[in-house]
Amino acid sequence: MKTLVGLAAALERVTPVALKYGLARMFGALAFRLSRRVRRHTTANMAVVLDLPPEHPRARRLARQSVMAYAEHVVEFLRTYRMSVRELLQVTTRIEGYEHFKAMHDLNRGGIMISAHFGNWEWCGGLVSMDHPTYAVVETFPSRAVTHLLDHMRTSQNVQSIQLGGAARQILRVLRRGDYVALLADRPTPGDGVQVQFFGQPVWVPEGAAALALRTGSPLLVGGVIRNPDHTYSAYGMPPILVNGDRPRTEAIREA
Repeated sequence: MKTLVGLAAALERVTPVALKYGLARMFGALAFRLSRRVRRHTTANMAVVLDLPPEHPRARRLARQSVMAYAEHVVEFLRTYRMSVRELLQVTTRIEGYEHFKAMHDLNRGGIMISAHFGNWEWCGGLVSMDHPTYAVVETFPSRAVTHLLDHMRTSQNVQSIQLGGAARQILRVLRRGDYVALLADRPTPGDGVQVQFFGQPVWVPEGAAALALRTGSPLLVGGVIRNPDHTYSAYGMPPILVNGDRPRTEAIREA
């Protein structure tokens, strides 16, 4: 698997930009057209974002664009795979909120990094781990080869993987010694976790990150990395969130 991805990454390097992203968008458009499930779910999501009925042309158009953009992320993955952190930093042309990252670091309580399946989340981990070890909480894939491949890529960027099952003790150790944990916090958990408002709709989100922050006193920091039209990157960080330990647990976690 690693050899195949390495070959694909080498091919990506020599393929003209317009061609590789054009092919990715074509495959994304085909996936949207041919997969009823993909089309139904993405259109429903974008209808919520736009506050429009699912049958509205704008909702369908944005859904199709989102699937095409996800196909482009495969190209981004191959690009990230073959580049060092220093090389990726050279194409990160804008960083907003670095002062928030520094404020979190200066608290000396470790940190819980929160991102989503948005933009280039793998590169987001590489950026925050340049000068400080970061531990990413990740899913274990059914394919051992895929799991090892992703672990290899993260290790090259100073990011260590913590497999999701039974990760609590390891995460607590990481935070208590002042290191960082990275989480993708946008996986829906119907009937579990905590219910909050998102785009004006009630949704269930995992409570793990906020619960960890409450237990350890570590701050939460939300951020991400997106690709610009010229294929450079912009990074964003928001002010640290400190969970109010004086409030009842459920209220504190929901507020966070």
